[in-house]
Amino acid sequence: MTIQAITALLGVLAWPVVALAVLVLLRREITGLFGRVREIEGAGTKVSLDPTKVEQIIEQGRKENSPLAAVAKRIVQSAVVLDKREARILRALLDDDGRAIYSYQTAYYRPFLESLMAKRYVRKFDKGFALTPEGQQVTKEYLDRVLQEFETPVRPTGAVDGS
Repeated sequence: MTIQAITALLGVLAWPVVALAVLVLLRREITGLFGRVREIEGAGTKVSLDPTKVEQIIEQGRKENSPLAAVAKRIVQSAVVLDKREARILRALLDDDGRAIYSYQTAYYRPFLESLMAKRYVRKFDKGFALTPEGQQVTKEYLDRVLQEFETPVRPTGAVDGS
């Protein structure tokens, strides 16, 4: 091998090795971060992580002595990713055993309806759509999180404490 070939090989391997080393060295901090972060929202999409599921995946990875990349992949797969338009479709189907939802079959919503079917949250039948049991669970968890945001009391500006 020439020096140029060795340099090129090291250049290709450097970033993956550094990334792996960072993951190994910061394993506990990353685990702690996953325990604290429950939702990430941006660009019209919300990603939700269940801390209990994440901890179970990490624990299972330790028991099986799984590579960090495999554990990270399982964590990513356990995340619930909902676009705002997907959430609207799920809400529309929640209280119904099936409906045509014509307004959600437009070009604007169609990719998101197809995404929900690919995730197996929604199924198509004869002339309509309905939530699958997994779709019902995801929708209920989503609505629980939304309602929890409203449960936090908001103090009016300038309110004086009675104590």
